[in-house]
Amino acid sequence: MIYIVSPVDAPVASMSKTIRATGKLHEWTEDKLLAAGPNKHVEGAAAPADVSAPVTERSNYCQIMSKRAEITGTLEDVEKYGRTSEMSYQLELRYSEMANDEELAIMGKPGGTRQTGDAGSSSTAREMASLISQLDAGVTVDATAFTTVAQLEDGILAAHLATYDLGGNPSYLITNPANAQYIANFAYAAGRSREIHNGSDDRKLVNVIDLMVNPYGELDVILDRHADDSMTLLDFNYLATPVLRPTTDWPLAKTGDSENRQILRESTYAVLNSEAHAAVLNIPTNLTVS
Repeated sequence: MIYIVSPVDAPVASMSKTIRATGKLHEWTEDKLLAAGPNKHVEGAAAPADVSAPVTERSNYCQIMSKRAEITGTLEDVEKYGRTSEMSYQLELRYSEMANDEELAIMGKPGGTRQTGDAGSSSTAREMASLISQLDAGVTVDATAFTTVAQLEDGILAAHLATYDLGGNPSYLITNPANAQYIANFAYAAGRSREIHNGSDDRKLVNVIDLMVNPYGELDVILDRHADDSMTLLDFNYLATPVLRPTTDWPLAKTGDSENRQILRESTYAVLNSEAHAAVLNIPTNLTVS
């Protein structure tokens, strides 16, 4: 047997719908209704003027992700522990790594900077914009100045309200494992009691919140190892992974006593409506409970 603890963790990419991309720049359109306002007219009045706004065009660049699986000629033919084909085993590992790479591009901060999109050139790779980079500024809350867990909870509520007012209905709260501890600490806010049911096991301690319920809806808490220092409130009806070239592999030219295969995928990420979600950004690492 071969024992691997390294995780394949791509909840956002896997929960988003897969659609077809048809070009290096994937484009889509979002629209909105005008805000409600007074609407009254006298008898016999002429039709009012059209005050509708044009639709908003959105786009994101398809990003090429690639890896290589290489083994010696001998290794494929000798007997091995835990696998029959070394190449098949190596391909399985590379495919899993690419799934993590895609999730990181969508949710993380590669190189310390969140991906914002790049058209690329002959010397620069095309880069997709991350999920958070595509959100409308009106549905984000900056947590930089927060010092307590209570302020973070208020920030999540404010972000949820912001998208709710615009028609958004997110049902998932995505957080990295470290920030998930803050969610567990929401139960210890001043004046709040907590009831724990242990059943017949008096030695069990439960300290987790899987579902947050507030006036604007319910949020299932999902951990994502590749999420950055933000928490995102997502509605997967308005999130998609447009794929130009699905993940595949092929043999490379033989140049010696080794076998080589290239693995490649070309895809992007589409926030189909920038106001359907929300985010709390720049969450500090030292929030206190009180």
